Amino acid sequence: MTDYYQVLGVTRQAAGNEIRQAYRKLAKRFHPDVNPGNPDAALKFKQIVEAYETLSDEAKRIAYDERLAQGGKRTSESKKSPVEPSGGNVKASQGSHFDPTRVQEQFAQFFGKTPKGQTDTKSNQKGAKAGNPLDTSDMFEHFMGYRKK
Repeated sequence: MTDYYQVLGVTRQAAGNEIRQAYRKLAKRFHPDVNPGNPDAALKFKQIVEAYETLSDEAKRIAYDERLAQGGKRTSESKKSPVEPSGGNVKASQGSHFDPTRVQEQFAQFFGKTPKGQTDTKSNQKGAKAGNPLDTSDMFEHFMGYRKK
């Protein structure tokens, strides 16, 4: 397991600003634009970026420190994400199964037609215009203040 603290040349107790300064110094030195055609510098730059991304994020740093203390072994607890996904569908992230019939329903709901080109009668019954299922003229008229006479 790579020691990110050693890669950046900081101590394990280093504060965020120390990590940032070490990253910037090393990134300028090993950046591929500064060292064109040098594969060793490109590899070192990737390690520096990976180390900075891990150590600059508090949750990732805590998980990394735990793995480092265990000798680099990943346990089932350390495989879990330390932070819940934000804004996502929690039910979907908890392992919902793929259902092809539901995909067809969503496709028909969005486009007004089934994937095979047949008109979806459910969306037409909900008020979608037959010629253009994605007609936004009503919304435009509402927000722009234009009214049909």
